[in-house]
Amino acid sequence: MTAQQIGFPAAEQAARLTRFVDRPRVKEEVELEWLISSLPGKELPALEMFAADRRYWGIENGLHLRLDVTAGEDRSRVRHPTAALNLAMIRRVTTSVAIHWIQRCSNKRQATLRGFYDFMAANRAQKAFSLVTVSKSSWLPP
Repeated sequence: MTAQQIGFPAAEQAARLTRFVDRPRVKEEVELEWLISSLPGKELPALEMFAADRRYWGIENGLHLRLDVTAGEDRSRVRHPTAALNLAMIRRVTTSVAIHWIQRCSNKRQATLRGFYDFMAANRAQKAFSLVTVSKSSWLPP
C-alpha cells in the first residue's frame, strides 16, 4: 500500500539533518533526523525546511516542555472541557509569571521553573497571593 492510498500526500522532497549534541557526561552525540515535505523544492527550499524544523523545536522546548514536564500537563486526568480549559489557563499564567521571575532571579541556580515553585512554596505562597490581590505587585515592574 502506498502513502497516497492511505491518504498521505506524496513526498516531494526529503532532507537528512545531522546534529552534534553536547550533553553532560557524554562527550559528543550524533542525532539524525529526517525531514519530509509534500511541497516541491521550488516552494520550500532546503534552508526554509531547516528553518521550519528549528521553529518547531523552539516551540517544543519553550512553553510545551515547561507545561509537560514541570507543570505536569500530560499527566492531568481532568476530562471535563471547562475544567481542562481552566487548568490550562492557570498553568500558562503560572508559567508566564515564573518566566518573568526567572529572568530577574539573582540566584542563577534557583532560576528554573522548579526553583520558582519551591520559592513560592517556601514563602507560603505569599508572593503569589499578593500578585493576584494587589493592583501593583512590588516584585513586578510597572
